[in-house]
Amino acid sequence: MLAVVLTFAIYFLTTIPGFVRINFVPYAVPPVQPFLLLVILQSVNQLLHRFTRLPAWLRPLSAAELFLVYAALCLSLPMERGAYVIHYLTSGQYFGTDANGWSEIAQHYPGWFVPKDETVLQQWMEGAGSARVPWDAWRVPVALWFAFQMVMVFSVMCLVGLFRRQWTESERLTYPMLFIPLEVTGISTASAAVQGFFRNPYALAGLAVAAAINALNIAHAYVPAIPSIPWHVRIDANWTEGWLRFVPPLSLTCAFEMWGLAYLVSGEVLLTTWSLHFLMKAIKVIGMSAGYRAAGFPFFQEVSAGGFVAMAVSLVWVARPHLREVWRQVQTGEKSNEALPYRWLVVGLAAGTVIMVLFWVQAGLKPVLPAVSLLTTYFFALVAARVRAQAGPPIVWCHPYGYDQRMPLDLMGSRYVKGVGGDRAIALFGSMFWIGRTAFPHMTGQYFTDGFRLTDFGHVRRSHMAGLMLLVCAVALGIAYWFHLAVGYRYGQALIGSRSGEQVLGWGFIWSHGQYSLVRSAMDHPQGPDLLRMGFYGGGFLFTLLLAHLRVRLSQFPFHPLGFLLATLYGDFTPYWFPFLFAWTAQRVLLRYGGLPLYRRCVPLFLGLALGHILIGGFVWRIVMNYFIDPSISMRYVLNLGG
Repeated sequence: MLAVVLTFAIYFLTTIPGFVRINFVPYAVPPVQPFLLLVILQSVNQLLHRFTRLPAWLRPLSAAELFLVYAALCLSLPMERGAYVIHYLTSGQYFGTDANGWSEIAQHYPGWFVPKDETVLQQWMEGAGSARVPWDAWRVPVALWFAFQMVMVFSVMCLVGLFRRQWTESERLTYPMLFIPLEVTGISTASAAVQGFFRNPYALAGLAVAAAINALNIAHAYVPAIPSIPWHVRIDANWTEGWLRFVPPLSLTCAFEMWGLAYLVSGEVLLTTWSLHFLMKAIKVIGMSAGYRAAGFPFFQEVSAGGFVAMAVSLVWVARPHLREVWRQVQTGEKSNEALPYRWLVVGLAAGTVIMVLFWVQAGLKPVLPAVSLLTTYFFALVAARVRAQAGPPIVWCHPYGYDQRMPLDLMGSRYVKGVGGDRAIALFGSMFWIGRTAFPHMTGQYFTDGFRLTDFGHVRRSHMAGLMLLVCAVALGIAYWFHLAVGYRYGQALIGSRSGEQVLGWGFIWSHGQYSLVRSAMDHPQGPDLLRMGFYGGGFLFTLLLAHLRVRLSQFPFHPLGFLLATLYGDFTPYWFPFLFAWTAQRVLLRYGGLPLYRRCVPLFLGLALGHILIGGFVWRIVMNYFIDPSISMRYVLNLGG
């Protein structure tokens, strides 16, 4: 009950006001609202511990209950991304013109994908003056997309659930992103929960630094004459001559949540991320200095996508003994303390995949097309979960976003897609782009991974954790669809929001426009497999396997394949390299001059820096001030936690 009530509170007090006021729901890693609520619940717990005679309903929450609520609330946040499928599907009909031909793409969608009534769509885009949703037109599309996405959530849960024991008990991964909730609740230390994190002087010092920096930047937003520490500091502004002109974009990112939490990441991952990012930059400079001008060179995200596939193959290969045990339990029906018995995890994954493929077959695609795209999504979601469990970097985009659909298209070629289904196949296959662009299944897999690990600290049955998380997913996804529609009919989806006082299109429409242009081009000029990009996909695949092999063969090998993926997944412009360089330098200095005791003693300092920045910058500034006080100044202090 508490998790469901707080899910409504998160959406109605933060998500919906933010969507209306600034036309965007900033996604933060670590998640701001669940962290804030965890701090509040723990503070209430400390107060209730002072009383000895309390009714049962007022007793302090146990660690198990705190973790159940926290994990469920974390998973509620990415559900809002699921509703952006509406933005994509309506863009073709509303923004289509004779010149761009997008309306012809929309004509290939079946009637149950999205309403075809022009009045219904026009009122949603431009506003009808009332939040009343014409459910006669929307009931079937929303119900079917809701069902599809819940099947996807369940399938991803089954996928990461199959690897939980391997990662937690066999490989003993550290799950660095869980250090803050464990510190706040006092579970990770020998101190009692009532003493906890906020009495540690190092943590208080970190909180004070974060408070001072955010106070300075907030003051600058209101009084520009006051100096500030911007989120991005460009260092390439004057690099316009010689080989330096090929380096940009390059910026220093003052993302203090990354600075703090990256301190907990393996030094090998940190070193690999920033050093190989510059290796890719060097390849870019050398190639372009030699006159090579292929658009997108050196194809950061294509290299990363190939690496993700290689990493997924490697994870399966390493887990062979565990997977053989899983198969034995599938055959015998033996029960285990997992989200579901292994038999049902395997059946659930298989059945969910079949249902999703049949969904697209019913829409008009041949089975091979959705099957290949969903397989790519599974690869990316599994590796994104592994990144969270092993490295734990505080970043939103833990996969090469959009390439769930684009990589299969590059490998097969739009000519093949058109050959098996005509323009309808290209339109429908292109509509699968939202799955990877919104990071909906990938963030879902990461939060399920975190939740299953928290059960070990709170002594919770994983089936209970899975059940609560799925319940909250359904509640949050239902709220998301309702408010995306209701806000549109009240204000107009194409008109709402303000950034720096200007009316702009929302985030979902911006990337939808780019995808419609690509789909239109594929219809008009179908191409074969993209051999150039295939080479870079293959290069990323082989280089990742090489790094994985060298780590096994050489005990002191300093580079990690996960770091290579993080170095390339965001593209040429990445906000990650500088925070990772800072954290790596801090680790080296502290370990060199103080050893492991000093490193451990400073953990609360860096956690305090991250938590203070999350609560003050992420909540006080981004939510309270931007949403409720003055949204027109939101761009004066740009803060996007996790990239």
